[in-house]
Amino acid sequence: MRRTWDELAAAGDAVYVGDPATGASELEGLLGRLGADPRGGTCVEVGCGPGRMTGALATRFDRVLAVDVSAAMLDRARAEVRPANVEFRLVSGLRLDSVDDGSADAIVCYLVLQHLPSRTAVLGYLREFARVLAPEGEAFVQVPVIASGLRPRLWRVARTVAVPLTATLVRRPDTSAAFRGMRLMRSELDAGLRDTGLRVVARDEGPSAYRFCRDLFLRLRRA
Repeated sequence: MRRTWDELAAAGDAVYVGDPATGASELEGLLGRLGADPRGGTCVEVGCGPGRMTGALATRFDRVLAVDVSAAMLDRARAEVRPANVEFRLVSGLRLDSVDDGSADAIVCYLVLQHLPSRTAVLGYLREFARVLAPEGEAFVQVPVIASGLRPRLWRVARTVAVPLTATLVRRPDTSAAFRGMRLMRSELDAGLRDTGLRVVARDEGPSAYRFCRDLFLRLRRA
């Protein structure tokens, strides 16, 4: 994951790193559709990338801890986002390393889980959300889920085979599993939330850019 996103950061293409001008409106859209207006305390931004949302988060919260698996993305973010209440940290991609248990009053994770390369990785992030959330903290999460039914299931099986093959034949970062990601079914996501100790406070959904998918927007608390 680190190599993939370091290469994409170096490419400098907004298709891959995101347009900072859209960050504030995306954040307001995420919170608005979930009926939330969190302010104050500590926010952990998971997968901050080049800091598209980080500056907007800094106006809401007393402290923003922005984490990413890519050192190159963090370098871009530090160059663009300068509020004194923001701290950038590198994480392994397996855990939210160095983020203390129960320390987050809010977690924001947007356009991130869709790029994780396996179901295990997605559920591992959810487990980490439960670990770092404060007792009354909330996580605001976007994730695409694949539809039920035979065709979507067959599509996911075919995609699971095709992605690593394509990455071998076409050696670009945007062909890797760490960019193209894994799609969970809704039942897998719901089971994962239960197993990781998170409950849904509010839920919304909308169209997804991914085939056979819908984007879910979740407001989560510790169970």
